[in-house]
Amino acid sequence: MSNSNFDKNGIDKYGTHWLQNAAFVLTAFAIYFAWAFYNDASFHIIVVKIFKFLNCNGYNPLSYCLMRWKVDFYP
Repeated sequence: MSNSNFDKNGIDKYGTHWLQNAAFVLTAFAIYFAWAFYNDASFHIIVVKIFKFLNCNGYNPLSYCLMRWKVDFYP
């Protein structure tokens, strides 16, 4: 791990900071997932189910959250 192309400030020989590289990769993933969310129906359904499961608050038991995962109604 000691052999890297970044100096002690996190800049490589081209003058690019490592966070710029990370931001580029995250932006590329965000663009792809936004495209897939609006253009691929099966991906959209999976994302909606994940958000419905994550939307369960601490007052609901886990069984309620799992029940919401199985339901195919998308409000």
